[in-house]
Amino acid sequence: MGTAPTQCPSGIAANFYFKLSNRIEFSSSNFPSTLDISKINCHPNSKELKLLADEIHSELSSIMSKTRRSFKASLAAVELTIALHYVFHAPVNKILWDAGEQTYAHKILTGRRFLMPTLRQKNGLSGYTSRTESEYDPFGAGHGCNSISAGLGMAVARDIKGKRECVVTVINNGTTMAGQVYEAMSNAGYLDSNLVVILNDSRHSLHPKIDEGPKTTINALSSTLSRLQSSKSFRRFREVAKGVTKRIGRGMHELAAKVDQYARGMMGPLGSTLFEELGLYYIGPVDGHNIEDLICVLQEVASLDSMGPVLIHVVTEEKQGSEDDQKREIVARQEEGLNLNSTYSFSYGDHCQTYSNCLVEALVMEAEKDKDIVVVHAGMEMDPSLQLFQERFSDRFFDVGMAEQHAVTFSAGLSCGGLKPFCIIPSAFLQRAYDQVVHDVDRQRIPVRFVITSAGLVGCDGPLQCGAFDIAFLSCLPNMIVMAPSDENELMCMVATAAQVDDRPVCFRYPRLERVKFLLRVKMLLYLGMGQWFKTVSKPRPFFPSLASM
Repeated sequence: MGTAPTQCPSGIAANFYFKLSNRIEFSSSNFPSTLDISKINCHPNSKELKLLADEIHSELSSIMSKTRRSFKASLAAVELTIALHYVFHAPVNKILWDAGEQTYAHKILTGRRFLMPTLRQKNGLSGYTSRTESEYDPFGAGHGCNSISAGLGMAVARDIKGKRECVVTVINNGTTMAGQVYEAMSNAGYLDSNLVVILNDSRHSLHPKIDEGPKTTINALSSTLSRLQSSKSFRRFREVAKGVTKRIGRGMHELAAKVDQYARGMMGPLGSTLFEELGLYYIGPVDGHNIEDLICVLQEVASLDSMGPVLIHVVTEEKQGSEDDQKREIVARQEEGLNLNSTYSFSYGDHCQTYSNCLVEALVMEAEKDKDIVVVHAGMEMDPSLQLFQERFSDRFFDVGMAEQHAVTFSAGLSCGGLKPFCIIPSAFLQRAYDQVVHDVDRQRIPVRFVITSAGLVGCDGPLQCGAFDIAFLSCLPNMIVMAPSDENELMCMVATAAQVDDRPVCFRYPRLERVKFLLRVKMLLYLGMGQWFKTVSKPRPFFPSLASM
């Protein structure tokens, strides 16, 4: 590898660098000044990489505990990130990530360690991978599920240009809810280009019944089988056996394929044959916190000249950090005026609430009166306030994860069945379901009520999550009613109004504000097509005076 590039906008310096071909330098007092990376091997008695993992765990816990954001996914991916950078020498080899929450260790290892405290701040580091921030970020990730498609494109471009670099993509549980992941896997299996896909399986699910079911186990047998599956000799033997059975005849080849599928299904966890059917060679499960096993498997995969697409199933455990870190996080939140123990009671200081709290309170009031009201949520993270509705009306709440296209058409089907769906999607994620909004909802005048969250500027989440386009792409639709509240009272009125509209789709948007002042509890139906005049400006002032004077 090398030092961080000088073109980084935040002034990223090369004080910390991770140079795999030579040495790793540290500035922490807990570590020696340098570690000779060339002496580190994949045997259990090598402690240098484990020390590095402990250092990153400690630093991430210290930095992220001061924020109000979960950092479990970042801690879970530390060992995997170290193994990836040990085996695949970025930026020559391309490492793509699906979710920004997994990339914090990657940022530390690629020259951005001392700027981590500026994460998601003005003129600071982005919360996601960014091509303009570092040459080690070959593709931007923000909305998830795009890394396999982009990685496959890079792999095909590499083959056409006659290059030999490796392309690695990392996906997680959340992004596997999106259809683009499987579209890309199917195309990768058809094109048969060399591509490494790593599934970072934190064993979390949107469905409690699945979470309570059997988990993918990691033991000595699974570790041995994973190493065997990734070995050159096993892969070559498998390819030779395929060639021999093809020469014998079609019947023998089909029988051998069934035996191979059955045997690999017996060795792998439930559902592993799905990836084989899509054309990816499955390896796993691998312990995502065992650096030696990770490096051994990745080195075997990287050494193959012609392997086609490979999926490595890595199982990790999301841990929030030490008890002290969790206590610091709770104290920090309470100092900002957020009472974590009263999320559902809306007891915020000085009668302050978020827009989401007002929305959920209005939805609960309407749902208590009308049994046909249901809520469909799509997106990366669910607002904690929605858990109130989920607990009160568990049979009328549907969280589909990062499947916005499905959420829109699913809501249309609910409406056709006689229900009144409120489809809650962040503005930036609604962009991915625009075709469904146009074709499946608006063109058919199906009364779906879209609740667009995080509209407008979103502050620390940056341009990737900016919800500035929904007014433009929704107001041009012929049958859509577009509303935007000026305060929380109007938001609650819009919920009541949308519940009564039954002949066309409705949408209303609200921004992401930390706290709003709750003024009144007056709920009334709004007059559609009417606004309110607040102030008359005698002399208009240009937004850009410098341009107006030209």
